[in-house]
Amino acid sequence: MTGPLPRSAFFRFAVALPLLIGGLVALLMWPIYREAVGHIRDEARAAIERDGWDLEVEFHEHGLAGLVARIDERVQRELDPGDLYLLVDHAGRPLAGNLGSWPVATDALDRAWVEFRSGDGHVAEGQIYRLFGGRTLLVARRSPLASFDRHLGVQLAWTSLAVLALAALAAAWFSWRLRRRLRALAADADAIRAGDLGRRLPVAAGGDEIDELATRFNDVFADLQRLIDGMRELSSQLAHDLRRPLQAARQRLEGLLANPQPDARVRSAVETSLADIDQLLSIFAALLRLARLQAGAYERSAEPLTLDRVVGDAVETYAPVVQAAGRRLRARIGACSVPVDRHLLFQLLQNLIENALNHGAGDIEVELSDEARLSVRDHGAGVPDDLLARLGERFFRGDPARSSPGAGIGLALVRAIAVHHGARVEFAQADPGLRATIVWP
Repeated sequence: MTGPLPRSAFFRFAVALPLLIGGLVALLMWPIYREAVGHIRDEARAAIERDGWDLEVEFHEHGLAGLVARIDERVQRELDPGDLYLLVDHAGRPLAGNLGSWPVATDALDRAWVEFRSGDGHVAEGQIYRLFGGRTLLVARRSPLASFDRHLGVQLAWTSLAVLALAALAAAWFSWRLRRRLRALAADADAIRAGDLGRRLPVAAGGDEIDELATRFNDVFADLQRLIDGMRELSSQLAHDLRRPLQAARQRLEGLLANPQPDARVRSAVETSLADIDQLLSIFAALLRLARLQAGAYERSAEPLTLDRVVGDAVETYAPVVQAAGRRLRARIGACSVPVDRHLLFQLLQNLIENALNHGAGDIEVELSDEARLSVRDHGAGVPDDLLARLGERFFRGDPARSSPGAGIGLALVRAIAVHHGARVEFAQADPGLRATIVWP
């Protein structure tokens, strides 16, 4: 839940939502803007047409003198400072008006609409009237669209920025809230995966889709807990029930060996049977210990030791055993003050060393780093890559024929002891050999 931001769905949502809302606002505002611009242009042109019509009527009724007088009157009265007039003769010489000269690059076509810049730099729009005698009249006014565009553009820019900011804040708040909620669910799911089968995902009172999904997951976890508890109880009961007759059979076999002069073949058979029974009893004891660990019913030792001391004791104990098998046990032990249960950690190292001794080859290397990483490696053939993930499962063995010694309990007990101490187990190819690493957080 803490991956890179660009790859996060919440980050993409927080970026896409403001952009989408901004685009929708732009699509909604554009027709309104176009309608407002069209309305202002229509109103301005209608006023120009009325003004031009009045002046044209004045020319037809009172001639050129009346038209010049009416234009001069309007200019002097300044009823509207934005009104612009220009009357020129056939040679383009000004006769009346408040424009100094005919606008540059403007064709004098009758009834044509033109747009130009006045002497003060303002944009103006007007209509041209061709009069009798080669005279031309331009009736115009400073366009309100320029200032309207400027002010409306500023307003739209600020509005868009405000919408984007509010949308970004809303999306960020929603993403943060949802991400925090999913992180809590992920933390509980990790705890359940680590062995806390009694924990459940929190369900809020809102009853939304996430709560519904959490409820369904809780139902699945409850079913898994019942299934696993049933399997653990069954294995524990089998271990208890089978251990009793095995112990009784062992006592009877020991009674046979107590005879004064047993037959050699009988003695060999009895001793072999005793060895098999001892192996079965050790398997059942391991199963019971594994069941207690996985059920959380195992109490820690009252004499906790640091990790480096337990590793040193285990290496010292098993070095002669490995040497007797014609191999070497090499160790590099760094200072590590992590407190551990001495009996359980000794059992963990015993299982790893015996696994390397029985299934590996070459020297066995035990290494403990200062960062609380404990690894045991052999130099054998290792296991296929597709079986690495299954190492540590109960009764799983890397030998498909199951002809090698062991019952598939040792590595499962290693994993359970590591989880009991809040650590995790990693199995990896060592090229050659297999490396088992226990990592404390």
